[in-house]
Parts: sequence; structure tokens; C-alpha cells
Amino acid sequence: MAETPVQTTSSSVPWRIQGAVYGSGLFANSSLQLYNVIIPLWVGLLTESAFLIGVVLGVRQVLPMLFSIHAGALMDRLGARRVTLWLAGLAVCIPPLYPLLPWIPALVVLQMLGGFAVMLCWVGVQSFIGHAMKGQPVYAGRLTFSTRIGVFAGPPLVGACWDLAGAWGAFGFMTFWAAGMFAAMLCLPPGISAQETKPGATPPRTGLRGLVPDWRDYAAAFSLLAIPAVALVMGVTTMRHAGTGIQCSFYVYYLNEIGITGTAIGWLFSMIGIFGAVGSLCVGRFTRVISQRMLLLVAVAASVILVSIVPMLGTFFTLAIAISLRGMATGIAQSMEIALTSQGVGPAAQGRGAALRLTIGRIAAVIVPIIMGAVVEFAGLELSFYLLGGIIVVGILAMAILLPNERNPG
Repeated sequence: MAETPVQTTSSSVPWRIQGAVYGSGLFANSSLQLYNVIIPLWVGLLTESAFLIGVVLGVRQVLPMLFSIHAGALMDRLGARRVTLWLAGLAVCIPPLYPLLPWIPALVVLQMLGGFAVMLCWVGVQSFIGHAMKGQPVYAGRLTFSTRIGVFAGPPLVGACWDLAGAWGAFGFMTFWAAGMFAAMLCLPPGISAQETKPGATPPRTGLRGLVPDWRDYAAAFSLLAIPAVALVMGVTTMRHAGTGIQCSFYVYYLNEIGITGTAIGWLFSMIGIFGAVGSLCVGRFTRVISQRMLLLVAVAASVILVSIVPMLGTFFTLAIAISLRGMATGIAQSMEIALTSQGVGPAAQGRGAALRLTIGRIAAVIVPIIMGAVVEFAGLELSFYLLGGIIVVGILAMAILLPNERNPG
């Protein structure tokens, strides 16, 4: 079936709402990258076990994997703004606890809670694209662009804080960053994302009973996989997050091992941001000449290859080139994932659609660091990059062959 490009104009959504959504996305999404800079450095000071490092980095994804669908359903019922404000408040409180509790068991708990708060704030921001902006690619591209601004500015700053002021300085900066996310979400008008109850329909659960996970929400979310476009996005999301699992775990650890400073590592993550912004703004042009399916597959494959060849790149210059190209590829892929998911699900399921995408991605993000830690223990750090990267690329090629073709849009 041919894809039909959707036309829209920036004037259809007031810039007051657009600005609040993009500002929320800037701090929410980039928080993931800032933690990816300092957590591997912090856990490296607390233990030398590669397996334990992998566990600490992987558990950050556990609660989002288990409860993101429930949180997305709450956002659909109660309003994304209301739910994400509570999560953003939690994200402000957690960073100072890292240096205050410098033990592996405490670190595991903080990773789980911090990952839950920050990642589900990002789910809320994505649901605004569906609720208030109807899933239009132009808005998804602008959101991705705004997140890349945060990814460009944040990592060098938090890396410099680490080098100059240690753990307290770096995690103190994370508190400031989370406060920016909370402030941006306060600027969103109430009621733009709450699900309307149709006449005669059962009203949504409220109060404490409504906060308890309901298996029907999970069933409804996974039923979205019956939509071909959504199924495609979820399969490719698994592969992209598997590649991200490599970068978020032993990438920073490896760079630190070869003598690259925290500030320099931050600049490398910053390259992801600036070139990801370029890629996201090119999405509309690319979709005029290549099918959305093929664009998504190519972008994800490129992003995985560029992180798995890191041990071949011995200098900061070559690492910067590779991470810049990876940033462009992930900017394209993320924009397409958000747009295709928002287009594929109905208006009342935007939160669940975004949460399903996060859940699928978190499964890979939980497993990959732990597996990579085990591979590092037995095969060495460099070989682990090649082995896991090769397996992921084979999976992407299998999807490209097995999934049905689509004609170019337009």
C-alpha cells in the first residue's frame, strides 16, 4: 500500500504549545545522554567487575520496560501533563542521591528509579506530538531537533562538571537539568492531552484504583502490533536500542580506558546532538524520494555499524566522525519512529503507542549491557563490540528481507 505524505503548517498549532513541548523534549530526551556520560564513569569508580558494570547500566531500563505501558495508559486517561509533572518532580530529587549513597546496591535502586522517571517523561512528551500535533512529521522532526540541541549542549557541560568538581558537581548539574524539564512542562496548558470520554462509554478509573496497573492496558497496547506500520516500527526500534545499549554501556567505559577525559567524552556525545538535529530536519526531504520503511531500516543499520566499529577508531578525530554520522542516522530513525507510531495509532492511544515503543526498546536496552558485560569478561572489551554489532546488523538485514516492500510515497 502506498504511503501518503501528510501536509501541515506550523500555524495549525500555536507556538506557545509547540515551544513548551519542544522545551520539555529538549531536557527529557537529552537527560538520557547526560546520564550515559557520567554513570559509566561513576560506576567505574565503585567496581572493577565488567559484569557488575553491565548490570548497573542495564537495570536503568527495567522499570520503564515493565511499567511504561501502564504510565502511557495513565497519560491517555488522566492527561500526559499531569502524569509527567509528577515524574519530572521525581527526576529533580534523584541526582543528589548518587554521590550521597556510593554503594552498588543503592546505585542499582537509583538507576531503576531515575530511569523510570526520565524515560517516562520522554514518553509523555511524545504523546503530546500525537494529542496536540496529530503525529505530523514536521512536528516530530522539530521535536527531534530540539532534543538534539539538548544533546549537543548538555554532555560537554556535565563532562566538564565531572572533570572539575567530581561526582557532586556532575550530579548537581543533573538536578539543574531536571529542573529545566519540570519548568518546561509547567508551561504546557492543562487538558491538551487528556482522553475524552465518549457518550455512553465507561468513564476512566480515577483515584488510587486508577493508579494500579491493569492487564487490559497492556493487552490494548500490544494489540497495536496488529497495525503493520506499528509492528515495523517496534521491530526496528528493538534493533536501534540494541545499538544504543552498546553506546550507553561500554562505549564510555572503553573511551575512559584509552585515556579520553570526561569533557572530551561529553563533546563526542554532543556531536550526536548537533548532527542528529541535521538528520531530523532532513526527514521530510528524504521521505519524498525513499519509502519511510526503507529510510528507517537504512538509518538504524548505519547507526549500529558506526558504534560497533569503535575499537577500530584510535583517535578522537576518527571517533568524532563516526559519532557524528551515527547522530545523523539516529536523528532520522527517531523522527520516523515517532511519526509512524503516531500516524498508526488512534487519537486515544497516543500514550500507549509511545509507551509500547519505549517498552520494546527497553527490552533490548536491559539485555544488551548485561550480555556485553558477560562477553567482556570472557572475550575482551574490543571483541564484544564486533560480536554484538554484527548480530544486530544481521537482525536488521533479516527484517529488510522478510518484511513486505512499500512503494515510495507521493
